[in-house]
Amino acid sequence: MAVHCGESIGLRRALARVPGMLAALFGALAAWLLGSPAASAAEPDTCRTGAYLSDLYGLDPVGHTFGARVTVWSVCPRRELDPLPGVAFSNYNDDLERSKPELTREKGMFRDVVRVQGTFRQDWGVRAFPFDRHRIEIKITSRKEADQFRFTPDNEDSGVNSGIAPPGWRITGFRLVAADRHFPTNFGDPSLPRGKGSTRSRLLVQISLSRSDPVIFWKLTGPLYLMLLIGTATFLLPSHSEALGMGEKLDSMQSRLSLLGGGLFVVMINMQQVNTVITSTVGLTLIDALHLLTLVYVLLAVVATVLSWRWTVRGGDPERVEKLHHRGAVIALAAYAVVAGAMTAYAAYVG
Repeated sequence: MAVHCGESIGLRRALARVPGMLAALFGALAAWLLGSPAASAAEPDTCRTGAYLSDLYGLDPVGHTFGARVTVWSVCPRRELDPLPGVAFSNYNDDLERSKPELTREKGMFRDVVRVQGTFRQDWGVRAFPFDRHRIEIKITSRKEADQFRFTPDNEDSGVNSGIAPPGWRITGFRLVAADRHFPTNFGDPSLPRGKGSTRSRLLVQISLSRSDPVIFWKLTGPLYLMLLIGTATFLLPSHSEALGMGEKLDSMQSRLSLLGGGLFVVMINMQQVNTVITSTVGLTLIDALHLLTLVYVLLAVVATVLSWRWTVRGGDPERVEKLHHRGAVIALAAYAVVAGAMTAYAAYVG
C-alpha cells in the first residue's frame, strides 16, 4: 500500500513539471526561429562614409546653382562593399570632374577616396534677402537597394576648409545626413517587383550658409527712406498763413502732388533695379515687401492731399487742414517705421 502511494506521489510530481518543460521547450524554439535568417530580415551592409569640403564658389541664387570641390571617402569591412565607384552625384549640373577611386587596405579595412569638383543644382529661397540663410546640398546616391546597402555618415572625421566662404557669405554649419530616396521605377531590374519602384540610400553633404554683407540692405532701401522723409516733410511745412492767398495755398498742394508723383517714380525704378540683383520664384522678398509698403504710404499721401485740396476749395479751414496734415504725417511715419521694422526683424532673426 505504501509502495503504491509513493509511486502515485512521484507520478503527480512528474506531471506537474511537464508544463514548465513544455514552456521552456517552446521558448527555445521561438528564440531559434526569431534568430534564424528566415524569420528576421538581414541588416543591410554599410560603410562609414565622410566628406571634406575644400572649396566653395559660384553661389548663384538666380541660376539656382553653386560650385564646390569635395573629397569623399568610404571605409568598408569588405572590398566588394565599396560604394564610391558606382555612386551617383544626383544634383550635379553638367561639368562634373571626378577622380578615379583610390582603394587601399588599412588595419583590415578597405578605404576608398574620390575627389569631385563641379557645379551643383540647388533651390535657393531668397524671400528673406539680404538676411537669407540657406542649406545647400551635394547629393550622393548609392546604386544598390536600401535593403542591401546603407551609408553611415562619418561626421566625426568630416569637415570644411576654413576661409573658403565666397565674399558676402559665411559658412555656419556642415554635416552629413543619410536618407533614403524612393524612385517610382525599378530601372528595369528583374530582381525587383514591378510597379513598386526602387528605394536607395542617399548621403547628403549639407552646407549651411548666411549672408554677411548688411550694407547691401541700405543700398537697396536707401532711396525709399530718403523719398519717404522728403514726402513726409511736405506735410509738416506751414501753408495756412494769412498772407497766402487761396491760389498760393492750392499751388503748394500741387507742388506736393508733383513731389509725391516723383516719389512713386523713384520707388518703381528702384524696384526694377532690385530685380536685377535678386530674383525670387516664390512669393515676395523682404525688399519687395518694403517697396510695396512704401508705395502704399505714398498713395495714401496722394489721397490725403487730393482730399485736402477739394475740402479747401469748398471753403474748408486751411488751419485745420494743416493740423490734420501734421498729425497724420507723424502717425503715418511712426506706423511705417513699426511695420517696416517688424518685417525686417522677422526676416533677420526668424525667416
